[in-house]
Amino acid sequence: MKKGTFTALIIGLILISCGTKKVDKFTYNFQYYNYDNFQVENKGETDLKNIISEFRNFPWKEQTSKFNNPETKSNPTIGIKDNLNDYDFGIFTYPKNDQVVYVIYHSYKVNGEWEESFREGFSEESIEKGLKLFFERKHKELPIFLEKNSAKEFGIPLN
Repeated sequence: MKKGTFTALIIGLILISCGTKKVDKFTYNFQYYNYDNFQVENKGETDLKNIISEFRNFPWKEQTSKFNNPETKSNPTIGIKDNLNDYDFGIFTYPKNDQVVYVIYHSYKVNGEWEESFREGFSEESIEKGLKLFFERKHKELPIFLEKNSAKEFGIPLN
């Protein structure tokens, strides 16, 4: 998949599917490898404890191992939206050298325009720390944390 198309799909997925009301809630969704580009399973409201449990229990290995199959339509993804502040946080994966590589997508509005960041190569522990910052709404600290903690570890083995 081309990078520009991929970026547009992720942005659309997170923005469209999690809701747009300005309420003090976090919502989330899942996307699986065989879903169409904008197809998601909306999961509803969440908090930090629940989303960490969902992250740990999501079938990353199974979904990522199927990513290069002909029926693959999208990356396995968990999308999270802070409905109060128009901030989004997404975790998705792709396979590389028999490993699951985690990518974090983070976006937010600045002067009405969307700013976005993609970082890859996170450990499960660093993803959970990033989620904690996101749910604590430490939006200025989060991009710095993501930059410092990406591309150091490459997730979990597929096998």
